[in-house]
Amino acid sequence: MIVVYNLLLTLLLLIFLPFLLIKAATNKRYRYHLLDRFFPKPINKSNYFLIHASSFGEIKTVLSLLNEFENELQSEAVISVFTDTAHKFSDKKDTFIMPMDLIFMHKRVLSNPPKIALFFETEIWPSYIHTLKKNNTKTILFNARMSENSFKSYKKFGFLFKKTIGSFDLIIAKSKTDAKRYKYFNDKVIVCGNIKSCVFNKKSKKLASKETFSIETSKPILTLASFHKEELDITLEIISKLKNDFFIILAPRHLEDLRFFESYLNSNKVSYVKRSDNKIAKSILILDTMGELEKIYSFSNISIIGGSFHESLKGHNPIEPVFYNNLTICGPYMESFKDEVVLLKKYNLIHQISDKNNLSKLNELVKTKNTANPKVFFNALSSILNCHLSNTINILKTS
Repeated sequence: MIVVYNLLLTLLLLIFLPFLLIKAATNKRYRYHLLDRFFPKPINKSNYFLIHASSFGEIKTVLSLLNEFENELQSEAVISVFTDTAHKFSDKKDTFIMPMDLIFMHKRVLSNPPKIALFFETEIWPSYIHTLKKNNTKTILFNARMSENSFKSYKKFGFLFKKTIGSFDLIIAKSKTDAKRYKYFNDKVIVCGNIKSCVFNKKSKKLASKETFSIETSKPILTLASFHKEELDITLEIISKLKNDFFIILAPRHLEDLRFFESYLNSNKVSYVKRSDNKIAKSILILDTMGELEKIYSFSNISIIGGSFHESLKGHNPIEPVFYNNLTICGPYMESFKDEVVLLKKYNLIHQISDKNNLSKLNELVKTKNTANPKVFFNALSSILNCHLSNTINILKTS
């Protein structure tokens, strides 16, 4: 079936190539390292291990834990990424853009194959994984998660994905729910917990201040974190109701959607300052720069998690604002972090709105005093990283 997959993907690429070229001419994200997508360079390195991540958030986690993996595996990492934002963020020289998922392209890249390859969370690429297994590379899917919709899709196209998922030497799931879904395709599944949680034990809580962002206010800081264009209505409603009591920072999830937020605010006569303007902000700041949301969390008082107020979305990681002791609130749609929300609720570290239209409840919550103490929660997380590392080493030893 891998041959059929490659034929179909090649056909689709030929059909959509004119569209892709037009998009590349008009959108810098599409033309970013475009040649590397089709004419990849081989990895000229020996005694290395491979890590594949996709997005900005994933590469951020991978880089924060890279030293531990390199020390334990006694070799250097080569990282492949899928998105332009992840590639730009990575400060490691051995990072490359993943080519199109075609066997002949991966054969070129992997002419000198790694001893072990780690795929992060949901990164399941049939040709990539097939090529690695043909080269006798041990493969692990770590911090693995699978949504209900993905599970249904993988079952529907089981003729392809059952073999691909089944070829992993080990799947380290982040929760029992995810493990149960993966076990449908592969019985070599264990649960270690969410490795994203482990990065916080090494962090400082003094990353930035209001002055860093030219904010002049005596009001508490309310952050609307990673909001999507699908949440424009609720964004405006929150701002309208709370701007008198709070200084509001709006951080869109995707910078290319910034124009939608600006247009919406302008049409409703809401004044704001953008981070890139380098002007004094006294009421509303729009974060239009990459990689600074964590700095905002470090001095914010309250954070409302975006991606959780529209039924087509699945939420975003709530652990980061919790670490910085923000009063953290999310909407009803948190499928991608369902288990994390349950655990954080147990420690009284997050509040979830059950109805996206019940903004009166949200208005009550933002004005409550934050009495949570996240220290106990985060002190117990070192075992998660140790679990991932020890099982990765064990797989390598079976070579």
